Amino acid sequence: MRVLHTASQQKGQIYMPVVNWLLAIGTLGAVIVFGSSDALGGAYGIAVSMLMAVTTLLAALVALQWGYHPLLVAAVNGFFLIIELVFVAANSLKLFEGGWFPLAMACVVAFLMLTWRTGYGLLELQRSRMRQREDEFTDWVLESRPIRLPGAAAIFTAGSSGIPLALTHHLRHNRVLHERMLLVSTVTTDAPRVDPEERVELIPVGAGITRVVLRFGFMEHPNIMDGLELACRYPALHGIDPKKITFYSRRVMVIANGKVPGMAVWRERLFAAMHLNANLPAAYFGVPAEQVVEVGLEVEI
Repeated sequence: MRVLHTASQQKGQIYMPVVNWLLAIGTLGAVIVFGSSDALGGAYGIAVSMLMAVTTLLAALVALQWGYHPLLVAAVNGFFLIIELVFVAANSLKLFEGGWFPLAMACVVAFLMLTWRTGYGLLELQRSRMRQREDEFTDWVLESRPIRLPGAAAIFTAGSSGIPLALTHHLRHNRVLHERMLLVSTVTTDAPRVDPEERVELIPVGAGITRVVLRFGFMEHPNIMDGLELACRYPALHGIDPKKITFYSRRVMVIANGKVPGMAVWRERLFAAMHLNANLPAAYFGVPAEQVVEVGLEVEI
């Protein structure tokens, strides 16, 4: 999802347009379904009282992380939590008078979030098992001697080590490789903005392959083309024109078959459907569509 940071002084203050629109649609839908403020009373009471209780629990966890004494945290937050639990108990009498609605919504959202988190962990586990080490890949390239195409190509990777699966998949089936390959990854720093002098880090891999790490502040949109303009000024990438680079973008198709333990197959299928809606890296990073070649990849979980 698209995430916009709204304050340069604090990294955690964000705005997510899609979530905001979903909240608006959900609010309008609730008003239409219940029809009146009296009918919404039960749902409102449950939502507000439980929000207060959850906020107190989260505040206690933050206080413990900040180093406050556990007895002090238990005394202060426990005092407020007891009062709030009384409100929760009182409003629980309205469970069948609309109070079920916020609880049902919370369960659905939490279930989807946990499914995504668990499924993405399983997907990363499978990809890490399939991902080749850099020395293995360079040895393979030097031994197999694939056809080397003139020019340069770039491929997106989230990892700081290893070879992206899309690249090994492409080489294994097409038997060709550009003369110069760039493994492009981005890093978001805790600073709101990054100086251009500190944005680029180049790491030679071998066999004409270079890892390009681009650092962006949390207030900056990670524009790959601007970053590569800076990177190509370095001697290691001399002669490469970012406007002529071929960008390989992976499209991962998740196959749910229970191969990796940790989640039921029907939840894996739900995660696979959710994964289809994820933003494509090339579009997110502002790469022109005419420079993008998609590489399909199936991963079983």
